Amino acid sequence: MSERADLERAVAENLGWEVLPTEQRMDGVTCKAPDGSMIALRFDWPSTETGNHYLEVESRESRESAWKASGFGIAQKKAQYWAVVNDEDVFMADVNKLARLLKKQRRELEDHVSRRNLDSRDKRMYARGYLLPLDDLESCCSVICPSPIRAPDN
Repeated sequence: MSERADLERAVAENLGWEVLPTEQRMDGVTCKAPDGSMIALRFDWPSTETGNHYLEVESRESRESAWKASGFGIAQKKAQYWAVVNDEDVFMADVNKLARLLKKQRRELEDHVSRRNLDSRDKRMYARGYLLPLDDLESCCSVICPSPIRAPDN
């Protein structure tokens, strides 16, 4: 099992969620709550230092390829909650509230493009998203609780 899977399982077990098997993960959904709500679980370790959550909305494979919905851009279609985990907290944001906030504040939020795995042609990816202040994320949350896990040592 991967380190990420271990972290997902630890968070889910602590909060009483079910981690969905790989074949059931559609549109960015990772977990299911006891009431049937679907949850998109994301880890954002740098957010404790930056005070911002990187909310990815699109990605592409190369500079020449078209942008496609990813991250929150696809999860908002199926998930009821966007869960962000860092070293300190778990933020349970209502997806609809978060989508409305993004639409309302899009011009004020910092647009951010990141590049990952540039050395590997097979894993290379470009992503676009917003740096969302944690205070704004909190305004969309129905629950904020202490994080049951710590960032992996990398």
